[in-house]
Amino acid sequence: YAPPQAPGYAAPQAPGYAPPQAPGYAPQQSAPGYAPPAYPVQGYPVGAYPAAVPPRGLLPWALGLLILIPFPFVGGLASGLAMAVSGGASRRYGGVARENARAALNWGLTYLLVSTVLLVTHFVLLFALTSDSPTTGFYPLGIPITLYFALSVLHVVLVIVGMVRASSGKVMRVPFAIPYLRA
Repeated sequence: YAPPQAPGYAAPQAPGYAPPQAPGYAPQQSAPGYAPPAYPVQGYPVGAYPAAVPPRGLLPWALGLLILIPFPFVGGLASGLAMAVSGGASRRYGGVARENARAALNWGLTYLLVSTVLLVTHFVLLFALTSDSPTTGFYPLGIPITLYFALSVLHVVLVIVGMVRASSGKVMRVPFAIPYLRA
């Protein structure tokens, strides 16, 4: 019994069998002493692309600035939180990235704590001191909010300096940040 064959199918006949060539195709014969041209290898040549840059801990500092910009009051709190979270995640790389991530985490948590205390103090004073009668001046009541804005300006400056130092491969240190995480 032989299985049915598909139309136009021819089974190989012998071990030395060569398949038929396409019509009009003839293999080229090279002249003696002539070598066919060598074509370049596809892809990138060795050493043509830059080596991978080791992580430097730039992300926590960049998030501290990017999140601060869209939301003035809530962004300040979210900025400190984002710096703390991404700083904790970036510590696993080691070296300069670990130190920059630790500094960003410490500053982010410090900024989050101090700005939260200043905002809560402002609203507590606002509701406590103005419950009997409205106040006429800004500054007995406006001291915490003024300090909050000064702290926010300091935060923007520190984040920009931190981004520049981290992108150049240097460690950013904030000496007045509360050291939540030590080396």
